[in-house]
Amino acid sequence: MSEQAVHIRRLAGLEMIIAIDSTLRGPALGGCRWRPYPDSLVARREACALAAAMTRKAALARLSLGGGKAVVIGDPAQRTREQLFAFGDFVESLGGCYITAADMGTGEEQMAEIRQRTRFVVGLPRELGGCGDPGPFTARGVYMAIVAALGGSVTGARVAVQGVGSVGGALVRLLLESGASIIASDPDPAVLEELPDAVRVVDPHTIVTVPCEVLAPCGPSGVLDAKLAREVRCQVVCGAANNPLTDPGAAAVLHSRGVLYVPDFLANAGGLIHLAVALEGGDELATFEHLRVIPDNLEQVLARVKSGGGDTLSSAEELARDLLAGGERS
Repeated sequence: MSEQAVHIRRLAGLEMIIAIDSTLRGPALGGCRWRPYPDSLVARREACALAAAMTRKAALARLSLGGGKAVVIGDPAQRTREQLFAFGDFVESLGGCYITAADMGTGEEQMAEIRQRTRFVVGLPRELGGCGDPGPFTARGVYMAIVAALGGSVTGARVAVQGVGSVGGALVRLLLESGASIIASDPDPAVLEELPDAVRVVDPHTIVTVPCEVLAPCGPSGVLDAKLAREVRCQVVCGAANNPLTDPGAAAVLHSRGVLYVPDFLANAGGLIHLAVALEGGDELATFEHLRVIPDNLEQVLARVKSGGGDTLSSAEELARDLLAGGERS
């Protein structure tokens, strides 16, 4: 598939969008993001951008999957079972070219409801025979990328984690266990209350520019533009957020300042790897083995930067394109 296919359905009081970016390596897999978007155009743009990131992520992780994403315009707090069923019917109607999973605004419980209307869903609760929440594996992969970016250890490093929900919170705990010092922010006071006492909490508006070794964006997309990239006070930017940069210019600015940007689609592939391994019948041990591809990819990207002179974002995209070119299916 050379161009994105965007499918739109309006049903049960919702507008639902599924963007399929590529099926060259296999069916497109991507989570269902359920948010009260301001309008259809914003939702569609996010679906397309996230689907493209999933393509690169799956290719770098050497998975037999393509990239896709679903977004639903709606308030998760007001969601009905009828609406979940409507989304499941939408996924089923695509015949398996798209497989859905949990994302922002959806979780295991919702995947179980959606599963009643479609075969093409992964990440069901363990009690229903599924592989469970992929979030902890996303956090583990980001942790491995941070360790690699810092040269093998996070002991004594200051890590500023922007967004401490399920993935960011799990990342905080992994880093604390390894001796890092954590600075955190989140707009939700409830999740901040669940953090260990050792975490220093700062205002969400200041987290991006606090002095630290690592800035870890773990919330929504588009948090760093070129202006903020000139103001960060860190050595590494590496987190779980999808598309944390507003545009490639931000990556160029970071590179020019000597800040190592670990592309999101390289660092946050752990959850996708977990889901892909589950689809093939593998267990958690197989997932942990496969997670080693994340620091290996960073090493390859840094080697390309050193030899070719580009920044890490363009080099990672180039590596993904090379893998896609060699991974077409008949």
